[in-house]
Amino acid sequence: MGITQGVMRWLRAERGQSLVELSLILPLMVFGLIGGADLARAYAMQIAVQNGARAGAEAYAIDQTPTIAEAQNAAVEEMNRTPTINAVAGDVTVVEKQPDGITDCIHPPTNVTPCFVTITVTYTFNTIVAWPIVPNSATFNRSTIFQVFY
Repeated sequence: MGITQGVMRWLRAERGQSLVELSLILPLMVFGLIGGADLARAYAMQIAVQNGARAGAEAYAIDQTPTIAEAQNAAVEEMNRTPTINAVAGDVTVVEKQPDGITDCIHPPTNVTPCFVTITVTYTFNTIVAWPIVPNSATFNRSTIFQVFY
């Protein structure tokens, strides 16, 4: 019976040690898991912002009668395909200028006086959890420039 009691004591001690180890490592594992999820979401949103700028510029540049609302809607629709993004038309800026960036476009544009549209998308990312020490939000800005053809 002495050996059996010794084995039982040893098993209880092992279970206690495992419980202590798990309680020490579990917060680090949760921190790593949620932090990794936040980083993945931020990366996905950055790509969505870039794709939205491209989609808006393309929609404006290839249309025969482009409008600012059309470009904004194309950009917003592209961005909102990414889960957890809730973009609105106010996140998209549309500017149509000649190559100098100052002069307004002449319609229809010609080879001598080309016209370029610049779509700028700005979106603010917020983390899932309010992390201590690290920033809990980031603003993503992307611009795309296309030449306009009517």
